[in-house]
Amino acid sequence: MNRNVGSLELIKRINRQLVLDKIKEEQPISRARIARELSLSKTTVSAICDDLLDRRMIVDLGEKGPEKGSGRPSKMLGFNPRSACGVGIDLHTENAMAVVTDLNGEVLYRQEAPAVSLPDTIARLAMEVVQHSGMPVEDTIALGVSVPGTVTQEGVVIRANRMGWREFDLKGALTKQLPFSVTVNNEANCAALGERWRGTGGRSDNLYYIALDGGVGSAIISEGNLLYGAGCRAGEIGYLLGAGDVEAGRQNVLGQRGVLEQKIYALLHWEDKGPRQVMEDYVRGDEKARDAVTEFVNLLSLTVANLVSVLNPETVVIGGSIAQWMEPVLPAIRAIVSSMTPIGTQVVLGSLGPWAAAIGAVYGALSHTENENRK
Repeated sequence: MNRNVGSLELIKRINRQLVLDKIKEEQPISRARIARELSLSKTTVSAICDDLLDRRMIVDLGEKGPEKGSGRPSKMLGFNPRSACGVGIDLHTENAMAVVTDLNGEVLYRQEAPAVSLPDTIARLAMEVVQHSGMPVEDTIALGVSVPGTVTQEGVVIRANRMGWREFDLKGALTKQLPFSVTVNNEANCAALGERWRGTGGRSDNLYYIALDGGVGSAIISEGNLLYGAGCRAGEIGYLLGAGDVEAGRQNVLGQRGVLEQKIYALLHWEDKGPRQVMEDYVRGDEKARDAVTEFVNLLSLTVANLVSVLNPETVVIGGSIAQWMEPVLPAIRAIVSSMTPIGTQVVLGSLGPWAAAIGAVYGALSHTENENRK
């Protein structure tokens, strides 16, 4: 392609994204105001808006008179979140959680499916849920996949013991089979994005997410971006140690339960009881449950307080399957965290339940595609 032609195409693409972002952020908005605030010509803005209307990415919201004085009414424009959709699949050894959402994160369809692990079965599930959602395949922008393991930013699964994957290019394998873009990320990262987008994260740009399931993991969002670390292992708080652990000679081994994970697991699993039963016994006043849950609360609060002191998040979201039974102890966690660190934060429980990672996978996939379109 001629360099000048290529430059013109890039400018058009950038201007189009700027106009679309302005409509998303400030709808309802007129073409004249878009042109004025973006310092673009009215002709350029009008052409872009006509194209976006043809693509159904924006809608005509009708006319609105001037806010002050007299003058001609302006046609107002708004974003159309149903112009396209994204797919999210959260992989587990026992099942797969699949969702289709519009561009605002409203769930159009969701399905708990049998476990899938082969790229062709994952791709087939993605196409299946799109069809059930009622959205055309050609209006599907991207698939996001959540994996319980360590994943690079390029979508290569470094290690996912439960899935049996090592150094597996899952993104590459799926991209060959699907007509839309694909992203792959770690489960905790996806859940953090989900709670930030549609849950209790409140769209905070500085958020710390803790996942309490069979293990203990976390994700860090700083200034709106996920932090990955040098080896894409940022957030592995299951490996945290206390002074007593050092004295007792406890050590962490890659691929095995971390020392903090072991302690939390032991406190919430005993005598054939799981976290739900332990919490229910605690609420009823059972002495053994009271001691175990009190120690759990203290241990978790200490962990949160230390991380708040290091990362200064606006919000800490506690999610994962265990979080759904933690409402009775949330006030105690908040009080202890507040007493342990002078740095203020908001501690909340996640609200998306088992769908957090799937919904966050959609957000990550849509965001990645949008950023690619800006280049």
